[in-house]
Amino acid sequence: MPFPLLFSNISQLEKLTDEISEMASLMAKYFWPGGLTLIMQKASTLPKYISSQPTVAVRMPGHPIPLELIKYLGNPIIGTSANISGEKSAHTADEVRRQLGNFVDLIIDGGKTPGGKESTIIDITGVEPVILRHGIISESDIERVINDYRQSKE
Repeated sequence: MPFPLLFSNISQLEKLTDEISEMASLMAKYFWPGGLTLIMQKASTLPKYISSQPTVAVRMPGHPIPLELIKYLGNPIIGTSANISGEKSAHTADEVRRQLGNFVDLIIDGGKTPGGKESTIIDITGVEPVILRHGIISESDIERVINDYRQSKE
């Protein structure tokens, strides 16, 4: 599976995609930082090891630790769940250590995560946005934002 890329500001997003569409801007305004992952056209300058697809998954996380880490590094980072695929999500540094052990070089202990649902994933590369994974942001919230936007354009 392609790795999601986490960023801390829109100028970093501009490095990940060749175009920020109106739909991307709309979703960003209402749901970032937070639990929304967008599938967008990949920037032509991104290496294939980031994504062999013509698209890339991007998200501005809502948690202060990854946001500060990204700001400090000055570039987006690859970010994914801290658990083995198919296993229960890890919510503490100890749970991450138990699942991933020697597979990771560093674990940052920022306390227990709020947990709950994963990010909502929306593909915005087509004519209409498509929800690929239901998550923390509800379908009704997404539809409300899109419908309000469309009504304002009429």
